[in-house]
Amino acid sequence: MIGLFNAHGFDPGPTERPLLAGAATGLLAAVPATAVLWGFGTLRVLADDFFQLPEAATALIVVAAFVVAGMIYGALFRRAAADRDGGWIFGMTFGFALWIAAPVVALPLLKGPGIAAGTAAIGFLVAFLFWGLVLGVLFPFVHRPLLANLDGKSRGLLERLGPNAAVSKQRGDVRCEVERPPSKAPGKSIR
Repeated sequence: MIGLFNAHGFDPGPTERPLLAGAATGLLAAVPATAVLWGFGTLRVLADDFFQLPEAATALIVVAAFVVAGMIYGALFRRAAADRDGGWIFGMTFGFALWIAAPVVALPLLKGPGIAAGTAAIGFLVAFLFWGLVLGVLFPFVHRPLLANLDGKSRGLLERLGPNAAVSKQRGDVRCEVERPPSKAPGKSIR
């Protein structure tokens, strides 16, 4: 695992925003995960047995918790979180770890044993795994537009596309172009 982080580079650069990308992606992934919680009846169990609040208020608390968890994901995995090939497994692993931490360990400690059983307990597992999957898959696509230049300005869409995408650094008002080796004059030999 350490080798994978070394291959990607672990520390984010000065223009990367993993916390912001994690919060935005956590919010996007929270919508289907909350729908899974509702579908399995887990949201009702949380609302009635744990929070003693209406389901809508409980759903907002769950979404806020998923947003904070997305920020933790961005801070924990840093640059590796933006991997398009391995992001799904990072996300599902993080979702599984959150499932272990929240409904299996933390909620019973706070409320007592038996917070959820049966379909509600399965709903917790499925929601956290699905949230992690969506988080890991979407993180690279949400993270890319949030990158900035060293000046702190966001990169525009036109600078990320087209022929100058690989060389979109600027020096003042002059754009850097790819340096090409000098061409040989016809008829002259190098020897």
